[in-house]
Parts: sequence; C-alpha cells; structure tokens
Amino acid sequence: MTFILTGVSHQNAPLSILERVAISEEELPDRVRELTDRLEPSDSATILSTCNRTELYAVSRNPGAAIEEMVAYLSVLGSRRNGTNLNATNNELAPFVYAKTGYQAVHHLFRVVTGLESLVQGDHQVAGQVSRAFQALGSIDRAIDTRLSRMFHVAFRTGRFARKESGLGWSQVSIPSFGVKLLEREVGDLHGKSALLVGAGETGRLTAMSLVRAGVKDMRIASRSTERAHGLATDMDAATVVLNDVPTEISKVDIVITCTGATTHVISKSDVEDAAESRVDKLHVLDLGLPRDVQPSVADIPNVDLYTIEDLQQLEAEHRAQIAEASAKAEAIVADAAEQFIDDIEIQPLLRGIGESAERIRAAELERTLDRLDDIDPQTREALDAMTRSMVKRILADPIQILRQRKR
Repeated sequence: MTFILTGVSHQNAPLSILERVAISEEELPDRVRELTDRLEPSDSATILSTCNRTELYAVSRNPGAAIEEMVAYLSVLGSRRNGTNLNATNNELAPFVYAKTGYQAVHHLFRVVTGLESLVQGDHQVAGQVSRAFQALGSIDRAIDTRLSRMFHVAFRTGRFARKESGLGWSQVSIPSFGVKLLEREVGDLHGKSALLVGAGETGRLTAMSLVRAGVKDMRIASRSTERAHGLATDMDAATVVLNDVPTEISKVDIVITCTGATTHVISKSDVEDAAESRVDKLHVLDLGLPRDVQPSVADIPNVDLYTIEDLQQLEAEHRAQIAEASAKAEAIVADAAEQFIDDIEIQPLLRGIGESAERIRAAELERTLDRLDDIDPQTREALDAMTRSMVKRILADPIQILRQRKR
C-alpha cells in the first residue's frame, strides 16, 4: 500500500481555481464518500479543504490508477461548482494539480498540520481543519485502512510537538488575524471603527477576536445560523444581525468581513452599490471565504476597497522573516518525523521480511552443510554460524541502504 496525495493550493493556483474545488464542512462527508467509491475496494481516502487548499489523501495498492481517479475527481468538483464541461474544467485545472506519493505525501501532510504549508506560515487554525478531514472518514460505510488513520494521528502529534519545540506556536497567527492586520495597514488604527462580520463559525470567531484586540467596539454579526451568530455576538459583546438585513447594515459600518463557507456569493455588487451611494467615507470589504462570499465585481465600485485572501500575501514575506528561525527548527522536526513514519510503516516490514527470508535460507544451508561434515565440534559449529550470519548481514547492507534512499 502506498500513501498518495493530489490537490491544488495557494502555492501555485489562483483564487479563481481554488474556489472551484473548495468543499464546505457540511458537504465534506458526501464528497469523501464519492471519492472513496471511485477507488478500489481496498483503498482508503479522505479530503482536506481549507481556505487555501483542497487536497485528496489516500492509501492504495495501485497508486497510478488511484492518482488518475483522484485527479479526475478534482475536475468533477470543479465542473459541478461552475456547471462547466468536464473536459474543459480538466484542462483548466491541470496546470495547478500536483501529486505526491510515499515519503513526499507523508511529509507534505506533516507540514500542512504544522502550519508550514499555510498561506500564513505557522497558521494554528489549519490543524483543526485537518482534524475534520480525518473525522469525515468515519462518516462512510467502509473500513478505514489503519495506515491512513495512523498517518493522520502521527501528523497531529508531530504538528503539536514541532510547534512547541520550535517556538512556531508562539506566534498564534491565522488567516483571520492576518486579515485584520491587513485592514490595519490599509485603513489605519481600527480603534473606534465599526465592523460587520458575516460568518460565525471557527473562522468567524477568530476574526471577531482579532477585531476586538484591534480595538473595534461596534461589531455586528450575521450568519446562516441565527443561533451561532447570537452565541458569538454574546461572547464578543456585539449585536446580532439577520442575514437578510446584511445589505442594509453595510451602509452603517466602516468594515465588512465575510467568512461564511457558503457555496454562492452572500454579498452581491448591487448590495454594496446601494450601501455605497449613501456613504461619504470609503467602505473596506475583506472576503476570507472560499469560495468567495463577495461578488468580485464589488471591487469596481467607487469608494469601495475589496480585499481577498490573495491580498494577505503582501504581509507574508515580512512574517516569514520574523519566524524564520522557528520555521527552520520546525522543518527539521517534521522531516525527521516523516522519515521515521515511513520507516515504521513501509520500510521496516519490508526489511523485516527480507531479513527473515535471508535467515531461513542461511540456517537451512548451514544445517545442510554441517550434516555432510563429520565430527564438527561445538566451537567450530558456533564459528560457522557466526560467519554465515555476518556474511548475510554484509551482503544485505547495501541493498537495504538503497531501499531506504529510494523510499525518500
């Protein structure tokens, strides 16, 4: 069985591509079931979808066929989202899709969980998102391969250890905190500013906390779940807004931030145009959703500035420089852990099998030889036994080293 990864991420794909294959938390179990049904009965797979990546992870006895099916399923997701021709979607996605196997796939997942692959390096939110991808495995009526399960468990353990030991975890950065930092850079001091937050899930809560720390006092919160919006508003000493009233509320605030996880736009150009007409000062809109919550043409409205997660990249270079030492330490820890995991899962069973087979052959040949010799004393027998063990060990040394290297 081989570990496999295929996907697209912010590392090489634009937002317009990422949002086409994005999967909401609600639909994740169904999508995992669909993907698994495309693979061989002995294969196991799951999906990770965050605001800057959609990746499919699997273990398979036939990695070539599995990768082909996984890449094809990404195109299915993209064509379904946009209602476009499957072949056309495949051609559009192809330049941005990557595939990794074995150590490279495991190492990649470990880096993702640690926050080293994030748009905001060191992002502490991503571990929870990976956890939900793993939990989605339990929602399908199919046995989970223990190797896939173990890979995720070790990834979580490695991520926690690497962040703690390297100091990377001290930064406590996330996409929402970076978004608020971007607003502070573009808008200025947020003390005394008013904000409308659309979305009250995990990202919404982190965004609200970042806004409070930035000094925003007048905050309104809307969500598809009225109960969730009210709960977050109570915790943040904010007001609750009905989702249908969002267009009206836009005209009353300085900042609008969205992070709903909806599959369609929740704020249209006309919503913002109507609100912008009555404004004197500029409206700042930050869309953290994937797919995007705000219709992109909002950026064309005079007196309105629209920012997306792609705009966060302008802060990332500064951030990377600040945490370079911690990142380097975390990278070393993660690389070692991935190598050890592959040794435990793939190399050791193989090497154990080779060693056991060689030992059976050695012992049988030694006994056959000794049976043909007369009057062999115990010391000579022990010497021949030791010699043949040493010969087998030395003969296998180079092939074993080559096997270890090729698994990397």
